[in-house]
Amino acid sequence: MARSARAGRIAWLLAALVAGAACDGKVIHLGDGRSDASTPCPHAQIAGDQVLWIGDSWILVTGSEHTRVRDLARAAGAIGPNDDYVIGAAAASNMATIANQYAAQEAGAVKVKVVIMDGGTWDTLTAMNPDMTAPDVAVTFGQLLAQIASDGTVQDVIYFLVPEIPTIAGVAALRPLMRQACAASAVPCHFIDLQPLWSSHPEYTDANLIFLPTEEGSMAVADTIWSVMQQSCIAQ
Repeated sequence: MARSARAGRIAWLLAALVAGAACDGKVIHLGDGRSDASTPCPHAQIAGDQVLWIGDSWILVTGSEHTRVRDLARAAGAIGPNDDYVIGAAAASNMATIANQYAAQEAGAVKVKVVIMDGGTWDTLTAMNPDMTAPDVAVTFGQLLAQIASDGTVQDVIYFLVPEIPTIAGVAALRPLMRQACAASAVPCHFIDLQPLWSSHPEYTDANLIFLPTEEGSMAVADTIWSVMQQSCIAQ
């Protein structure tokens, strides 16, 4: 890496650290949020096609990550009974490709208001040195969040980091950097760490696919995302 590029990367990460310390409230800890029993979220404020799912295989396998959240939203009246979300994710996508997934949808007539995403582990999984690659992933993620803020239509970003499965390299290195990038975002970014959810549930990992969730795992991811959406009045 050229000295100027490395210096730029280090400067961005330092800025993220400072901002993260000041904006920790944007990082989701289940139990916190903007809604409570006395102030329920208003429903049907965001159409289904204004909610975009981007990322890699963890959005697509088993598919219940998306369909369960959609069905819960329909049942709650957050979207219409026949409405659906937009899926821009693709298998084996690195973070730069995931940024392009957002850009492609935002370029259309219907603008994005909520982004639900994962990403970054394909970069580290295929890297010779995952720990060295993780800072580059965080920089690209931060650039995506900056672009989202510049576009001015997205109200919330939900980012989930996959658990530390032995077959997925670099998750531990990614965690603090992605959390910091999320906390530094000008658009509220809600960070979900799946590690605590996965730690006592080996049945959540597919024994055949070895680095992807089972149906039970997918449902657990969906329920966690929906909980964050309810607590923070996101696309309700």
